[in-house]
Amino acid sequence: ACLHGVRSRVHPFDLSQALTRRATLTREWFAFLDKYPVLLMPVSGELPFPDHLDRKDEASFARVWHAQLPQIAIPFMGLPGLVVSTGLVGRIPVGVQLVAARYREDLCLAAGEAIEAAGTPSSPIDPVV
Repeated sequence: ACLHGVRSRVHPFDLSQALTRRATLTREWFAFLDKYPVLLMPVSGELPFPDHLDRKDEASFARVWHAQLPQIAIPFMGLPGLVVSTGLVGRIPVGVQLVAARYREDLCLAAGEAIEAAGTPSSPIDPVV
């Protein structure tokens, strides 16, 4: 199911159209990153999935694929990204993704260091009634 799910998203494939779309998106990201040197964004559209969820069925594969687009788009455009853990949900680590312009890994690392230095954010508590 996993490989079939990927194939259905890329076949038939128009390389010229894909490269044109990539160039347009990359130009837009460059303009954005000229104004905002580092972007803080989610790692995924959902909290971590159970292992092998993408292999369960077509609907599960589509769910994982769409939620993981932030991890697909950044390297697709050749931009550096860094994931920094910000805590746990139960026993599962969660975090944020930092993105910078090409060749500006230093900005991702500096921002990541600042986030780690601030420590894990405190968890909200339920008020006592």
